[in-house]
Amino acid sequence: MSKSPRMTALGLMFASTLAMAQTPYTEDSTYQGLGGKEGIKKIVDTFVPMLLADPRIKDSFADFDMVQLNIRLQEQFCEYAGGPCKYSGKYRDKSMDGVGTVRDMTTVHQDLKITNAMFNALAEDLQIAMEQNNVPTRYSNKLIAKLAPMQRQIVTTSVPAPKVPEMGKFLATGGVSQLEGAGGGGLTPWALITSYGTRDSWGANAHTTYVDTQDYSLGTYGVAVGIADRLEISLAKQDFKGSLAPLDQLRIKQDILGLKLKVAGEAVYEQDSMLPQIAIGIMYKRNKGIGGLGALGVTNVKQLGAKDDHGYDYYVAATKILFEQSLLLNGTLRATRANQMGILGFGGDQGDSLRLMPEISVAYLAHRKLAFGAEYRRKPHNLGVDPEKAYYDAFVAWFPTKNFSVTAAYAELGDITIFNPKKQHGMYLSLQAGF
Repeated sequence: MSKSPRMTALGLMFASTLAMAQTPYTEDSTYQGLGGKEGIKKIVDTFVPMLLADPRIKDSFADFDMVQLNIRLQEQFCEYAGGPCKYSGKYRDKSMDGVGTVRDMTTVHQDLKITNAMFNALAEDLQIAMEQNNVPTRYSNKLIAKLAPMQRQIVTTSVPAPKVPEMGKFLATGGVSQLEGAGGGGLTPWALITSYGTRDSWGANAHTTYVDTQDYSLGTYGVAVGIADRLEISLAKQDFKGSLAPLDQLRIKQDILGLKLKVAGEAVYEQDSMLPQIAIGIMYKRNKGIGGLGALGVTNVKQLGAKDDHGYDYYVAATKILFEQSLLLNGTLRATRANQMGILGFGGDQGDSLRLMPEISVAYLAHRKLAFGAEYRRKPHNLGVDPEKAYYDAFVAWFPTKNFSVTAAYAELGDITIFNPKKQHGMYLSLQAGF
């Protein structure tokens, strides 16, 4: 059967650019971690059939010489892992038969319709192939770190946004749902845009979260939409309750509308650069009053000393995924007047101006589907009746599929009011459904 020139070229470029993203390792620890030549052969023998079976990209390889592809992928992975191999293939105008003029990658990709979703599908299949061959995550992540920057060279097109959401991003790269509804960690928003929609599409998720301490509980639920992997819109509702006298009837509700915009960098693909992904965000919060304290004549947070029952948080977040080290690092700087995220209003007798508060997240990518981490979030102290302290937590996030994730944490929330004067700590559980 004759080969389709377009499909042949596309399949070839996926293969021939895999090893051109960065300089190969100069030592062989990654090569050894992949299992040496025999281990790499097993990985590729698993990987190639997956490409042919994956509906997202199989048409790209339908007419391709898979024997030659297999050989060249082995050479590429071996060389870039620091092994004793040299990639021998070069792209030519006429397939892989050695005939024709050698062309550079930029020229070749100008006419190919390779999308982010297709690139991510290829990389995801490679991750799974390494996983099935028992490659430790720290070594599979190192190989992905070498290959990820090729996205800038071979993704040359965008497609019209589909009518249904797309799930084309890497697993876990949309983060989980933060307590105020934004994509990120549990306590702090990250620069990552929520959902699994790529720059050619959109995606969404719904979440529910519950935090339980000795004296209080906080439930939150909401939805978030990521558009073109650049804009995020979120809506969350919080329900804060007391469980110990004299505040056992206390109930405070709050609505939060959030917007986030990616403005620079790329957390996933730019593994050859230290520039993080940077996003700016705003949250509008409206407190809906106090229930359960009517006997005391308290129905609004202003009666506790807050200046306002609504306000804005502004933030800038920087996130970097370091596949080489299997780490995610995030720093967020928030300008806020919110007391306990706004649950106790905004501003107060101790201060009423926007204050810059740092927030930090660190996560270790123990597995493609599993991350462990910790967060710290500093908060202003505006109310005399609220000796507000920083939040911090230690968490584990599990991503069995792109449609569902679970985050569990131990959280320290500090003192909340002088009426129950003790540090509040307890468990945090969040469920997220993506679509």
